[in-house]
Amino acid sequence: MLNGWSSEKKIVTGFGIALIAVALALFSPYLVHPGAREIKQWIEHRQKVFDNLQSILTDFREAQLYHRDYVLSGDVRHSDDFNESVSRVNERLFSLRTLDSDETPTAERVRQLENEVENSIGSMRLAMNSRRDKSAKPASVIEMSDNALVKSNAAAASVERLENDQIKLLEERIAQYSSLPNYQVLVGVLLITFLGLLGLGTFLMSKNWQNAVESLRERNQFLEDQLSSAQSHLDKLANKDLLTEVLNVRGLEQALIAEQNRAGRAGAQLVGMLLNIDNFRRVNEGLGHAVGDVILKELSRRIGNTLRPSDHIGRIGRDEFLVLLPDTQLAYAMKVAERIRLSVSDSPLRNASDLIHLTVSAGVATLPQKVSALEEVLTLTRSALKRSKLSGKNKVSVARDGASDDENPVARDIVDVLCDATAFRTVFQPIIDLSTEQISGYEILSRGPDGAFESPADFFRVCVENNILTTVDLSCVKSCIASTNGVKQNMRFHLNIFPSTLLDTPIEQLLSLFPAQTDGRVFCVEISEQQFVGDPAYMRDHVNALKQAGILVAIDDVGFGRSSLETLILLEPDLVKVDRKYVTGVSIEPAKARLMKRLANVAKSLGAEIVAEGIESSDDIPVLKEIGVHYGQGWLFGDLLEVLPGTPQARRASDRVGESA
Repeated sequence: MLNGWSSEKKIVTGFGIALIAVALALFSPYLVHPGAREIKQWIEHRQKVFDNLQSILTDFREAQLYHRDYVLSGDVRHSDDFNESVSRVNERLFSLRTLDSDETPTAERVRQLENEVENSIGSMRLAMNSRRDKSAKPASVIEMSDNALVKSNAAAASVERLENDQIKLLEERIAQYSSLPNYQVLVGVLLITFLGLLGLGTFLMSKNWQNAVESLRERNQFLEDQLSSAQSHLDKLANKDLLTEVLNVRGLEQALIAEQNRAGRAGAQLVGMLLNIDNFRRVNEGLGHAVGDVILKELSRRIGNTLRPSDHIGRIGRDEFLVLLPDTQLAYAMKVAERIRLSVSDSPLRNASDLIHLTVSAGVATLPQKVSALEEVLTLTRSALKRSKLSGKNKVSVARDGASDDENPVARDIVDVLCDATAFRTVFQPIIDLSTEQISGYEILSRGPDGAFESPADFFRVCVENNILTTVDLSCVKSCIASTNGVKQNMRFHLNIFPSTLLDTPIEQLLSLFPAQTDGRVFCVEISEQQFVGDPAYMRDHVNALKQAGILVAIDDVGFGRSSLETLILLEPDLVKVDRKYVTGVSIEPAKARLMKRLANVAKSLGAEIVAEGIESSDDIPVLKEIGVHYGQGWLFGDLLEVLPGTPQARRASDRVGESA
């Protein structure tokens, strides 16, 4: 009987083995996440998409630089470089379209991106063609170039957003895949129940079952490790320059935010250093772009070897590098800059037939306590770099803190003049509540340095030409906010911000400019529709962030452009400011009244209030009230004020008038 039992046991064991083998064959595919078999291929595909996007962004930025260089100088070599950069952009766009041809949502985004890039390139070509036309006015060419650059910045922002979306896709896939352990346990329980019901041989093979499950767990863990490694690699790609492997613009922005926060807590000093290779164009033209790429890699390596582990280096353009030196005194930063300069000039590179002698010029600047955007750092350091170039190259210069009182402003560098926030002033225009005809707030307007730049139109136009608009605009915002300190009554204050500044500045940094304790003050950010280029949806996230922080948003100059309705629907502003050309004389021009009624209906549907600009006649007020306009501004209510009523400055001015009387 023992032998018989043993035979039966063998039969049962064999049956159990066969049963378990069949069950594992049936259920093992379900013990792994459904997407596990394709996950590696998917990751590689996403990485190719991301690489193409980053290359598009790099080449597109270079095309912008060549475009600006050509418009300013007329040098045909800049035009050739522009065409070469555009060719590389088109090649990458074609590759990107091929990669995502089967993925409908992403493919649609790629087609939209391709249209934006082509439109912006067309605008830049149009400006360059105007530059070739000898009869074209320089001011007209500059204006076309500025518009083309604004449009191209919007296209570049689209590329960056698509890059971020690719990272989010990977994060979502990781989150989905992380639910695998619970899924595995559930299927394991079902499998054990199935084997228990079927029977006799299940428990005899428990050890084999455990080994099979453990093998599957190890496989799952391996896939999770691959996903984690891929995510780390993509994060690195998002913040690194592909050629030199130092930080890119995005990486520098994140490093700047982190170091600013740390410096604020510790009271340390942050220094910026801008480096530019001298005569790098000759290298590219004489030896080819491949040799130029090798030189850029070698230069980034030499700079990195000179810096501390806590320092940050990034490539911000063709042949420019920015270095951030945290917790550093200016004297030490100058020594670091000199060491970098010597390490480059004293060790020439060798090619197949000759030595390549390189030099770099540097500009060093101590950064203020509050830097809201990377563009401010570049503005501060670029003026010093320019002095190094003008003094013979292969030099290190430090940014000037400002000119002395007896210095002739005409002799100063134009960028220094425009960036000197102490030369700005603010004026105030009352905003009237038409229902009570009482002052409900003020619009704070910025004026440039006295003289040639006092006019806002001239002031900001020159800022655009010198690529410092964001820096100057942020300084104006700070001055406007500071001018409201000491107001004792509840009041609304309107500040103007360019759309490009809103997009260039990280929203956390922009919000940090506003006081944490408002003391009854309500701030409203006005965004002019005149400066909108491209799809206003690009600003939706920034506008929503301002609203969530308790800051009102107004669309200014509504009616100036052709896309007012689209802008209002997409951005849903708190206030709509109607351009003066549709307000002045509304009581005697029925066409203006009809337009105002339509705008009032749109604003009411969005829950927005209306502000009418340019009121110059008291006859217009009853008509505006009847239409449903809430607030008004204009010369009817008085001239611009030099001092804000209710502030200590106003009280001191009033006391001086009383004493003189």
